[in-house]
Amino acid sequence: MSTRLRRTVIAAIAAASMAMLVLTTGTPASAGETWRGCESGNVCLYNGDITPRYLSYQTPGYVPDGEHFWVVVNNGNQQAGADHVYFEYKYYGGSEWYDTCLHFRPGDGYKLDLRDGAVNATIRNMYWGGEC
Repeated sequence: MSTRLRRTVIAAIAAASMAMLVLTTGTPASAGETWRGCESGNVCLYNGDITPRYLSYQTPGYVPDGEHFWVVVNNGNQQAGADHVYFEYKYYGGSEWYDTCLHFRPGDGYKLDLRDGAVNATIRNMYWGGEC
């Protein structure tokens, strides 16, 4: 193979490789919006209505065990393997813990709302993970 042909083949392979890289590289998750006081990328706890006035805790990380809430909202951003919130909760005065997972907002399943009950709840073992 001549040197000129070899360079042409190498250039074609390099161009094809770059094209494949561009086509298969995913775009980063776009930032969402602040929703009812809950900043984009956060999980938020409310002690009443879902308004900034009742927002009691928010974090892009982990909610510490023992925090109390009436409503939990996942305002996380779409990110493979890390955009769903898993945690356990128990009702005030209760002894049984319940497991749950919240999808990211918007869509269905992004919040746990206990306001129609008579008591609030306590959270523990919260972590971010993949699909529920």
